[in-house]
Amino acid sequence: MMRTTRRYVSAIALTAVGAMALSACGGTEAADDASGPVKIDVWGWNAETGKQVAKAYNEAQDEVEVNYVLAASNTATQTNFQNLMASGDKSVPCLVQGFAGLTSMVAKGWATDVSKYVKQYPDTWSDGAKASAEVNGANYGVPSGVDAQFVLVNQKALDKIDAEPPATWEDVLALAPKLKKEGIDALNLPGEDPSGFLNLAQQAGAEWFAMDGDRWKINLLDKKTLQAADFYQKLIDGDYVSNETYQDKPALYNYFDSGKLAILPLAWWSMTGYETNFSKSLGDWHAIMNPSFAANPDAGAPGRNTPSFVPKGCEHPDAAVKFSAWLATPKGIEAARVKKTGAIEFPAQIPDASKYVGDIVPKKLTDQDPGEVGKIVVDSQAAAIGKFEMGPNADAWFPELQDQWGKAVAGDQTLEQALRNVQDFITKDLDEKGISYTIG
Repeated sequence: MMRTTRRYVSAIALTAVGAMALSACGGTEAADDASGPVKIDVWGWNAETGKQVAKAYNEAQDEVEVNYVLAASNTATQTNFQNLMASGDKSVPCLVQGFAGLTSMVAKGWATDVSKYVKQYPDTWSDGAKASAEVNGANYGVPSGVDAQFVLVNQKALDKIDAEPPATWEDVLALAPKLKKEGIDALNLPGEDPSGFLNLAQQAGAEWFAMDGDRWKINLLDKKTLQAADFYQKLIDGDYVSNETYQDKPALYNYFDSGKLAILPLAWWSMTGYETNFSKSLGDWHAIMNPSFAANPDAGAPGRNTPSFVPKGCEHPDAAVKFSAWLATPKGIEAARVKKTGAIEFPAQIPDASKYVGDIVPKKLTDQDPGEVGKIVVDSQAAAIGKFEMGPNADAWFPELQDQWGKAVAGDQTLEQALRNVQDFITKDLDEKGISYTIG
């Protein structure tokens, strides 16, 4: 899935979908007037609508006053926060946009358990959004939008082999050799991007990292992960996949548009880009729910995020959660409308986004009525899994996974060996950092 294509909505996503990511509350802000609103700071990098959303919230009620503090980028937010924590300054923000895995924030002692405040809004967020913000059953993050994966199949390609859209991953394996005879690839596996593999491992039920008391529990070689690896290995061994890079978008779009690819996993934010950049295949695509393994048809739709968190030391965590909950309301979603374009970010964090799906479904991309495609998107969002921990050293090991994945996709090693290599890398890195862990 081409995550980089989400730049169309990345700025507004921080308010409507990742709304909770934007807020933060000052711990040593000038003492609030007892008769006035609670004052909280909001940290984020949404230059497009961050301040206008805060302004709208302040005008909508008089209990909380939000000050939106704009950073230059996500990296700047991370650096600023890490420096603040190292300095011992007690003037901490109250909600920081997620820049690393939530479990890592908990392990470092940076995140506050806000479960009792999140529970005050039981119907505000989807199950996937809630799951994404939990560690060991507690909300150390504020629920935020999870962009669920669904699939486009090239119906014209499937018609060449007289096949129906696949309902299971086993169906995909059965279709692959037939497609190859027609010169059609089943899937595209870019050598630099293992995100599709992470999604399949998540859907299979893998849990690579978990907290076990004061230690990490690590397992990249469990049966569920290996089930996902075996699926991709069979496709690689049979030469049923392409390896078009995401780093050359024009070439990638041309390939997708060529009719030589049968199955294209995506999230809702990719559709507009595809319609804009496709010409030959417009109307050939058909949207379906994400396939699952046959033994687990109710596995849910893959979807991960990096939820925001309320830092330790925040004096008003309730206010931060309240602000985040408002951003998931119709007024909050409307407040994030981009003035230049009139676009509203699709609210992926709410239980039922059907009211907003019409704005994101292209009219020419598929052979279906837009309402049918919209239902696929909404149903996928409702089935979003949300939870997949990346551990305390994701910044270190993810590049290693990219490297090992690339070697496996190229046929230089098996995916199982790649996973062993990554797990070895993780444990060595944790040893060097003095972080306790167990394997298995």
